[in-house]
Amino acid sequence: MTLSVQAELPRILELFPSLAEIGPENWGREDVVLIELPPNHLVQEGQLLDYAVLLLDGTIRMFKISPGGREITLYRIQGGECCPLMMTSILGESEYEASACIEKPSLALAIPSGLFREWMDRYRGFRQYIFKMVGKRLILMSNLLDSINFKTIPGRVAEFLYEQTASGADTLALTHDAIATELGTAREVISRTLKSFEKEGILALTRGRIAEIKRDELERYLEY
Repeated sequence: MTLSVQAELPRILELFPSLAEIGPENWGREDVVLIELPPNHLVQEGQLLDYAVLLLDGTIRMFKISPGGREITLYRIQGGECCPLMMTSILGESEYEASACIEKPSLALAIPSGLFREWMDRYRGFRQYIFKMVGKRLILMSNLLDSINFKTIPGRVAEFLYEQTASGADTLALTHDAIATELGTAREVISRTLKSFEKEGILALTRGRIAEIKRDELERYLEY
């Protein structure tokens, strides 16, 4: 399905109000396009990016892989957001310093890198929006580093489960591998920690699921 930028412009501007100051001549350009991103599509670390991407809907997970192959999630971007690492790579004309995986079918506005840099120079509101996105994610990544360096594994696992059950659910369809990827540690470490929680009656483990999660019991493991 071919989507028209001009037809979707009202929704684009609703999600990204800072684009309202962009001159109308830009929206008819053939190289400013909407792209549909299928699940599991990957953008690998180390690439030079030809386009800046503003996400309209869907979910993209940003992650890093260590030389030893261990993976850690940095953050996710949702509709109405952009990836600051992607933007800084384009602005610095340098290689992309993370990898991206499409978790849900996504729709994005793709802007040629040169035009994106031109917009940053010309439009103050758009420039402020990008800087705010960068600042927001820097705080998240700083918190991630603090968690890795200063919190115990039981504390980090408890915090992850506590956040994932904030909606009131007491069952999560998560594998030990998936949690290890989120937290940047080994599967064996996660399994050992979850089994310890199970012995304490905090949760129940079944294949591919963590059930009967007691959030009030997790609270005593949270490290602030």
